[in-house]
Amino acid sequence: MNKDKLVIGITGTLCSGKGLVAKILKSKDCDIDTFSSVIRDELKLRGILEANRKQLQDEGNRLRKEFGGRVLAERLLLKYKDSSKPLVIDGLRNVGEIEYLKKYSNFFLIGVDAPIETRYKFTQDRKTDKDKVDYDTFVALDTRDKGLNEPLTGQQVGMCLTYADFLIYNDEEFTTLEDSKFYTQVLEIYDEIVKK
Repeated sequence: MNKDKLVIGITGTLCSGKGLVAKILKSKDCDIDTFSSVIRDELKLRGILEANRKQLQDEGNRLRKEFGGRVLAERLLLKYKDSSKPLVIDGLRNVGEIEYLKKYSNFFLIGVDAPIETRYKFTQDRKTDKDKVDYDTFVALDTRDKGLNEPLTGQQVGMCLTYADFLIYNDEEFTTLEDSKFYTQVLEIYDEIVKK
């Protein structure tokens, strides 16, 4: 692997704005991918073409248990080994992924969090099929994602956030992304990363 390859990981609580960070960084001519895409590819091989959040969590846990905590990071780094662009990975959920990326790339981690009520509102505003859950179900999914009662090979977002080089607290309601404090903060973080 190329230790000089710039990789920016994004971790954070459910629906806190991780995808928005990736969207902003895409404007900086970065390659953008998710660990979910690796998991979806694996599920497709097993005949599951449309996966819900629980199926994605379960499959991610299965892959990490079978191949180790680094498996998703390893597969994505391999996929982009010939690209000279910075790689942005949305959705780090296990410390093994972070440790692997720190060892085999020039890695920085951005953490994103927001109040749970705000995050639930974001899910309702998105109106996607996977987001059609009631508040109690959302809280249960969020608790699992953070790592409560999960094995070390499972979802560990709570632990991942403690590894973040930069932390964004997304508690702002905004009309347009480009005019938000959130947008400015992401660009400032990116500028700081590329200077290092």
